[in-house]
Amino acid sequence: MSTANILVRTAVTRRALITLVAVSAVVVVASLALGSRSIPLGELAGAAAGQGSIDVRTIFWQLRVPRTLLAYAVGASLAVAGVLAQAWTRNPLADPGFIGVTAGAAFAVALGSAMGTVAGLAGAAVHAFVGAAAASALVLVVSRRSASPLTLILVGMGVGASLSAGSVLIGLFDTEVLDSMRHWVVGSTIGRGYADAAVAWAGLAVGMLVAVLAARPLDLLAMGEETSLALGGSPRLARVFAALGVVILAGCATATAGPVAFVGFAAPHIMRRVVGPQVSRLLLPSALFGGALVLLADVVGRLIMRPGEVEMSIVVAVIGGPVLIAAVRQGSTMQKAVA
Repeated sequence: MSTANILVRTAVTRRALITLVAVSAVVVVASLALGSRSIPLGELAGAAAGQGSIDVRTIFWQLRVPRTLLAYAVGASLAVAGVLAQAWTRNPLADPGFIGVTAGAAFAVALGSAMGTVAGLAGAAVHAFVGAAAASALVLVVSRRSASPLTLILVGMGVGASLSAGSVLIGLFDTEVLDSMRHWVVGSTIGRGYADAAVAWAGLAVGMLVAVLAARPLDLLAMGEETSLALGGSPRLARVFAALGVVILAGCATATAGPVAFVGFAAPHIMRRVVGPQVSRLLLPSALFGGALVLLADVVGRLIMRPGEVEMSIVVAVIGGPVLIAAVRQGSTMQKAVA
């Protein structure tokens, strides 16, 4: 790539980051202000400063703030996990769930519910993370003999299908398990608190660090294994860091909010058309885009059926498909808008 192209790409990336930060700020304010009971901006500022009525302060600090923190962290985590997954498999449509994260989490919740070890959302979150990690480890162990990304994807699909079938089977034989799973298998921030947000942000922080360490090895791996080795890269190290990052990021996000589809493959795919294919350039824009997308979906879900709510994973799935199709067809238009 010529020096001129590098400068242009850097300028586009900088403008994209500024745009995404501004959009994120607007969505955060909307999340804090809007819901079954909307809060005017003046009262919102007072509640943030510890002033105003008790009702408004309770809504602000006990409901809106933890939900906002959780939704943004979940979206950012899934987006970064998607960047790693797509670079690792060299497949632009790969999803973090391809190594069994989602299926393993759901199976662990179902099995724990049947055994009586799941107690509330906190218990489900613990079981989900353990299940996600165990399923991912199984996929990696089974596929370790082959360096082909296709083998990894096929093994992941097989393990995921088996675990999903197991979850359904357990639910069919135990209605209490089915009822317990019903509140978890649809990704949502409803009923979550600061503890869930803390787990999600801790997973994002650790996972982002791993992703940064994996970025250069993955960029070199994209040139081919022989080229990567010639330039001082380590394909094995790249895969290890990518796997670890996906498990931490997607595992913590799924454990705290439940399964959320679309974000993990769509956010990197859309951002790649703006900032380019380099992993090192994709990480931060994808995190900001994913966080804003999930938080926006959470806000929309609160508004469309007031005073009831629609889970944000459903909103993401409904609005995400057309957005992705439009972005793929008009990628050049997005780049011009950012520039």
